[in-house]
Amino acid sequence: MMGGCQTNADRRSCQFWRVNGFQFRPTNCNQLSAHLYCAPLRFWRLPDLPVVNETNLRAIVRPTSKDTRPVNLDLGTIQLPVTAYASIAHRVTGVLNFFASFLLLWALDRSLASEASFDALAAVLTSPVSKLVMWGIASALTYHALAGVKHLVMDTGVGETMRGGVIGARIVFATALTAAVLWGVAIW
Repeated sequence: MMGGCQTNADRRSCQFWRVNGFQFRPTNCNQLSAHLYCAPLRFWRLPDLPVVNETNLRAIVRPTSKDTRPVNLDLGTIQLPVTAYASIAHRVTGVLNFFASFLLLWALDRSLASEASFDALAAVLTSPVSKLVMWGIASALTYHALAGVKHLVMDTGVGETMRGGVIGARIVFATALTAAVLWGVAIW
């Protein structure tokens, strides 16, 4: 007999394997080649993904947790504290400031290129849309700076409690709102 599985042990280790939809059996299934030909195919199979439902959601999301609280993945229903909103806004304004820096560098380049480009830029910046963009950039920069100062103050040990964090976040929001109004008055 040419090739194939010769013994029961070989037959157990050399099962038919499905590779890309085709059934496949190695032609030489002695002990060494069964290991070389058959074993790697076991690792090529993708594991079956579990079906997600209410009963096994906890095991998928937090498999090692002994927490019995319900898992809530609906972000619209989660009640976040004011400190979380302050932290999220600080990150968002940081990203906005990063992208606004390209616009500001372009405006600086245009203003320094020549007198004609400076006059063209000045004409563009008088439109209501560009004033709104400038107000947004100034407000985002002000909020980000105020929240950064709050973090620096907290690094010194002041306001590290939950109550102190809430008070600090409210102060930052109130000061940033006041600054945004002042920026609006100054720009328009």
